[in-house]
Amino acid sequence: MQRTKCSVLAMMSIMARPVIGITIDIDDGGTKYESPVSYAKAVESAGGLPLLFPYKTDLSLVSEFVDLIDGMLLSGGNDLDPQLYGEDWHPRAERIDPDRQRWDFAVLKELEKRRTPTLGVCLGSQIMNVYRGGSLHQFLPDVQRDEMLEHRKVSTELKRHPVKLDLSSELGAFIGKPEISANTYHKQSVNKVGRGLRVIATAPDGVIEGFEDPTFPLFSAVQWHPERLIEEPEHLAPFQLLVKKAAEQSR
Repeated sequence: MQRTKCSVLAMMSIMARPVIGITIDIDDGGTKYESPVSYAKAVESAGGLPLLFPYKTDLSLVSEFVDLIDGMLLSGGNDLDPQLYGEDWHPRAERIDPDRQRWDFAVLKELEKRRTPTLGVCLGSQIMNVYRGGSLHQFLPDVQRDEMLEHRKVSTELKRHPVKLDLSSELGAFIGKPEISANTYHKQSVNKVGRGLRVIATAPDGVIEGFEDPTFPLFSAVQWHPERLIEEPEHLAPFQLLVKKAAEQSR
């Protein structure tokens, strides 16, 4: 597998980099776009060309934006409106900008129609699941489970926990390890799994940490934040896989 990764990256070094779109957020004042540098850096380090998508634009432009890219990274952010899956807001929710929610769902619809390689991270994974008719646990501390872990960031200390990977999955096979150590910064997670999706990664307490649609070139998502750990090969790997699939699609 390592030879395959190296050969792919060597090939891409003499070709145009695949363009990877990245969803972004907005500041608390609602006047400035913002995106953690780590997302674009992860795409660049994986061999892609990052392109940030400004979402305060008319939805009629979504198809033109998707025309520009070979793959898509759905990034993290605040909490989806739970009415999407038939629930009321939890009192601890941090509400997403409704414009971003509408934009991300419209982009995902276009990506799915074109079968564009797509990777979701944290909120991005939750959007992909809810888009497919799934639901979320809105506040993990409320969810009783065996050997409960703290998945939220509750101190300045970087929390990590093991994640078991399904090696028969696209992402698991590419990473090549049955278990990795992942960071954890989330209070929500997948509850009901959406249509056509299968779980490919779990935490020791049963929390779903990743899923995919195996019928797509790449429709994969993780709950942790690999973009913050790209110095570790297993966490750069999801972005390398995205860039690899995007390169294949663009030929």
